[in-house]
Amino acid sequence: MKAKSLVVAFGLSLLLYACNTKPRQEVQSDNPKGELAFLLQYEGKLPSDVGLLRNQVVQRRLANMLKDSFQVFMGKTVYDRPIEIVKQGQLLIAQFFSDSDRAMPSADLVIDVEQDAMWVEYLSGDTIIEFTDHPSLKKPGMNAD
Repeated sequence: MKAKSLVVAFGLSLLLYACNTKPRQEVQSDNPKGELAFLLQYEGKLPSDVGLLRNQVVQRRLANMLKDSFQVFMGKTVYDRPIEIVKQGQLLIAQFFSDSDRAMPSADLVIDVEQDAMWVEYLSGDTIIEFTDHPSLKKPGMNAD
């Protein structure tokens, strides 16, 4: 009986010790964080193959940003080009076409993973319609690094 009490007391001491220790600090890494960081793994893949525009996070952010224009934008994304990742691996660029000749992009999506910001442009006749979910940020250039 005394041994059993000793084991219980030892177990309680370990439990109390564990509760009083500080959690370990995560080591900072070069890996991007945030809800859009997973997108960087899509480099060179077609948006349609990886479900870029069907992804819940991306779709929610697009719908909130585009509001009534969401369906118009989606109609411009029938054909796609492989995703590019530029600017030290923090900027995703996806271009879309509304017709199969793919002569001129009808829409593009730019996502700055580091700043957690999105920009959308699409053609409406001869006019480029632009949206962003971070109006205070300047849209990054699309030039490679």
